[in-house]
Amino acid sequence: MRTVRLGVGVVLAVFFAWLVWRASTDDGFRFIWNRDEGEFMIFVAAVGLAALLVIATAVQPSRSRADADAGGGRWLVRAAGYLCAATVLMLIALGVGTAYYDATDCPAGGGDCLSLLGGMMWSLASLAISAVVVVVVELVLLRRRRQRRAGSR
Repeated sequence: MRTVRLGVGVVLAVFFAWLVWRASTDDGFRFIWNRDEGEFMIFVAAVGLAALLVIATAVQPSRSRADADAGGGRWLVRAAGYLCAATVLMLIALGVGTAYYDATDCPAGGGDCLSLLGGMMWSLASLAISAVVVVVVELVLLRRRRQRRAGSR
């Protein structure tokens, strides 16, 4: 099963690299699903994060309980998960913040609305919140590992 996950991860990584290469070298290479070209960038990011997560689960296999207590467990998988969660939270904050400023600050039909900047600020705030959450979770896990090691002696 690890070989299959690694193979799928490598295929996704190659596809991600191809998408980035095509988008950066050919101005005509783009597609729009719903409204704008930002959807392509979201798709490329999703493919890259999926490749990272699948490769991380294939490269770092699960260990025995004693090994996980001593060394911190599957840190690479946790790091990929943190990155995916932070990215999703940033996209949600961007959408909610932009919609909020569209509804409150932009006149109907006004072409010079800067609501996207407000959404970007919300997205930046969500990145800071994600960093704090990751640090807290890792400190809690570290404390639990130390307590288990002290209790097993």
